[in-house]
Amino acid sequence: MYLQSRFPSALRSRHLLDHRRRWIVLACALTAMSLPANGSWAADPAKADKKSERKIAKKEEGPAKPEEVELVTNDRLRLALTYYPGDQGKETVPIVLLHMWKQSRADYKDLAVYLQSQGYAVVVPDLRGHGQSTHFKGARRDSELRAATMPMRQFGAMVTQDMKAVKDFLWEENDAGRLNLDKLCVVGAEMGASVALEFAGFDAVGYDYGRLYYGPLKLGGFVKALVLISPEWTFKGLSLRQVASIRRVQRDLAVLILVGKKDTRALKNAKRVNDFFERYHPEPGGNDRIDRKTLFFIRLDTSLQGTKLLDPKLEVPAIISAFVARRLVNSEEAHDWVWKNRKRPHE
Repeated sequence: MYLQSRFPSALRSRHLLDHRRRWIVLACALTAMSLPANGSWAADPAKADKKSERKIAKKEEGPAKPEEVELVTNDRLRLALTYYPGDQGKETVPIVLLHMWKQSRADYKDLAVYLQSQGYAVVVPDLRGHGQSTHFKGARRDSELRAATMPMRQFGAMVTQDMKAVKDFLWEENDAGRLNLDKLCVVGAEMGASVALEFAGFDAVGYDYGRLYYGPLKLGGFVKALVLISPEWTFKGLSLRQVASIRRVQRDLAVLILVGKKDTRALKNAKRVNDFFERYHPEPGGNDRIDRKTLFFIRLDTSLQGTKLLDPKLEVPAIISAFVARRLVNSEEAHDWVWKNRKRPHE
């Protein structure tokens, strides 16, 4: 399926301090709750593409109001999403939230609002066959694509069509100076985690063009972090095995895995995904190891899974926000991912 600086303008000091304090509190609390036998920390608690179309409902006056957006994918699906703009201009980190099978973007409303309150730009699509993304442009009114009955190939199209359209939307926002595409984080729950993993591979090779660079133009490698909630090794033909050989996926991504440890099957699946990444993300040593750590496996003391883990009692939104801040805002690597105008070939 696949081919093979300093931070120029820091986020508001209060914003950074809040993240640092939150991370320290969470790290201490989580570490105290569980340390596995091996001693590693693993807690128990621009312009749009020429082939795509975009229609945005009239935006109300006022700061950071969510926008209801409709994209048209290359295969003509009307893709519905909600966009929560960030407030850090060119240094805004974009986050995409991907829902579970037979669910919708509505499951992420509270998380999206919370992450936006931390300064991030958040995109929450209904993947094909779900929510309001069930019709193709020009198709009969009674012709619907439904999650429970759609062909297997449509799950692959969530990556090659839906997520490509989302990325092109973010590309346009990047070139308008409203976010930094080179700090992209994708969050997925269950099916959404599988789509996130495959898209990381798709992005790593520059998708349509089959390579990361087209002359001096960078076409992919924008995904820098993944948050996988109750991930599965394989789902409806989406499999980590398909992206396992791509070095950028293996080694270059920061990964946060969350699962409810009281569900044996879910824990087994999440551990398998963690074990794959663990080979390429050795545990750092030294007093600053938490600052250099790129793989986190958090096992929460619950049987809840997927977006149900967003229960406020479990503090998962704060954990996700702190992970993003640490890896995409404050890390040494993040200082090199400066904003650039990302023109594409033939534009």
